[in-house]
Amino acid sequence: MTEEAMQRAQDAEEHRKSYQAIMKASAEIGVPFALALTMFFTNLVLANGIWLSLFAGVAVYVFVYFIVKTFFSH
Repeated sequence: MTEEAMQRAQDAEEHRKSYQAIMKASAEIGVPFALALTMFFTNLVLANGIWLSLFAGVAVYVFVYFIVKTFFSH
């Protein structure tokens, strides 16, 4: 293999690792956090109180985290 081909193979491997790390972080942290934040503010707008809103946010975060880990993570 030439030097250029070896460099391209290393770059492709680095890009694959970066892509997998970004997708893992977004799926395991980003999606549950976004949905939990949505549930928290929805409950606040519906005037359900701060404690119920916090509970709903935490419950949604935990539930979605396990769903994502179960079905969407390799």
